[in-house]
Amino acid sequence: MFKKTLVVAALTTVAMGANAYEIGQNNDYAVEVYGVAAISVVSYDALSDNDAMDNAPIVENESRIGFRAGKAMTDSINVFMQVESGWVGNFGGPGASGSLGVRDTFIGLGGDWGKVRVGRVLTPMYEIIDWPYANPGLGASWDWGGDVKGYYDRHSDTIRYDSAGLGNFAFAAAVGRGERDESDSYYGGGSARYRLMDTVTFHGAFETANKMGASDTEAGAETFSYLVGFEASLPAGFGVSGAYKNASSTDKVTDKEHTQGSYALIAQYWNGPLGVRVGYTANLESELEGEKQDDADSISSIQVMGLINGFVPYVRVAHRDVYNGADEGSNSDTEIAMRVGLEYGF
Repeated sequence: MFKKTLVVAALTTVAMGANAYEIGQNNDYAVEVYGVAAISVVSYDALSDNDAMDNAPIVENESRIGFRAGKAMTDSINVFMQVESGWVGNFGGPGASGSLGVRDTFIGLGGDWGKVRVGRVLTPMYEIIDWPYANPGLGASWDWGGDVKGYYDRHSDTIRYDSAGLGNFAFAAAVGRGERDESDSYYGGGSARYRLMDTVTFHGAFETANKMGASDTEAGAETFSYLVGFEASLPAGFGVSGAYKNASSTDKVTDKEHTQGSYALIAQYWNGPLGVRVGYTANLESELEGEKQDDADSISSIQVMGLINGFVPYVRVAHRDVYNGADEGSNSDTEIAMRVGLEYGF
């Protein structure tokens, strides 16, 4: 539920790397604690007659914490590990969304040749989906709001390799178990990025899986998804990014194919410590055996934010049409979401 991208993920990532605190200094392992403090107040106001969607303001707690450590095993191999909690959310106790290990938790080997991680990590495709194309507040449609489940997000039972920088080119590849309790269930995928003239970065990714969603009552599906996108830094503090992705799922029993295309467009402007991001994303009508399903949805959003001594206060307003297939004036299919928040990476 709380899989939202950070307000300024790129800046926060840099901040976490710079500000993580070393602990256990009498230990010959380099051990660090890091995290994000993130609290926001949000209100969802329906634009139709469904009173159930008219919610009073609520507090969402997206704070998390992590631990990482590493040590050279040989002159060319470094061993490292990480354990990271999920968002605290509105719950507590064992098994809650904020439990340790919910986010990226792994052991890895690294060197001049790249790095390998084994455990729970982002898939290469979802890593690109989530950043830079989900912010500001587009995730409920772009990330996980589609009608065709064609990719995993953060997944356990994974082996992932990330290449070292090859000039302006880099790539990642991952394989792993799909549904743990199902035989012959697996997934695999990869991503690539290429930077041109230090101003434009191109992204590409794909993922395929067998028996996705399989269980005791469901046979699951064979899936294939891909993404192409770009982000560009423009003069005078401007920037743009955009991506298209397509998800395809073929039911193992009926052999019927369900496909859906989606796109996201984002523009931003920074003037000193003040930034503005405007985003739009849409899931196009899905097609079941070539027949359109009347289930398109979209989100448009604007976010004003600041960067003040490492703190990121922000205000976001979004128009969300994410209730697929609802007839106009019946069930609520549109809403305005207003959010005010503060984040700090340490």
